[in-house]
Amino acid sequence: MSEDIVFKDLNDWIENSKMPNGKRNVLKAAIKLFSEQGYDGTSTAEIATESGMSQATIFKYFKTKDILLKSIIEPVVKHLLPEYGGKFINDVSNHSASLEQMIHFIIRDRFNFLVNNKSAILILVSELLVNNDVKEMALEFVGEKKGQFVNVVWRGMQATGQLRDDIDLLFVLRTTASQLLLYFIQTQKLMPDTTDEQIDHELTKIESAIIRSISK
Repeated sequence: MSEDIVFKDLNDWIENSKMPNGKRNVLKAAIKLFSEQGYDGTSTAEIATESGMSQATIFKYFKTKDILLKSIIEPVVKHLLPEYGGKFINDVSNHSASLEQMIHFIIRDRFNFLVNNKSAILILVSELLVNNDVKEMALEFVGEKKGQFVNVVWRGMQATGQLRDDIDLLFVLRTTASQLLLYFIQTQKLMPDTTDEQIDHELTKIESAIIRSISK
């Protein structure tokens, strides 16, 4: 895969990358099943059935199931997250008039990103807890973006003069990310019938809770 591929989501990468149709079908099936059942809960036999390909075809393109997983995770961590992480950091500076405005933008923008890349994010989140290779890729991404995040997002929050004096960047990240990820999993995995109106209402409540916990 080319190192300079830019794509809007994982499906876009699959559809537009040059690869045999059999390989494309296997990747689509694996993404669907890994996101629904988990990596460990999915067999290559199930991937073969879902993709319409034989297990021999799967192992022709991916020598092991682990290599198949990495073929899904790598474009997410190495291309999708940096592309949209960079855009997010740049866009935050346009919503920094107040702490409330920044939190509103962060919650809405990141929630939409998670939903638009639902399958890939569900796989990534589940594997971060158990897969050292995935963890290392994610930590590398965080290390690369940390400086930009501090310079733009954290200093932008500090510049509002509304942050509590006794908190640091880690506290804000932990408070924001935990609520956002939990609600994403709730709506996309546990309660997929949640309406847009309900989501909007709950996101507003999440924004208010975060602002109360980090502001003076």
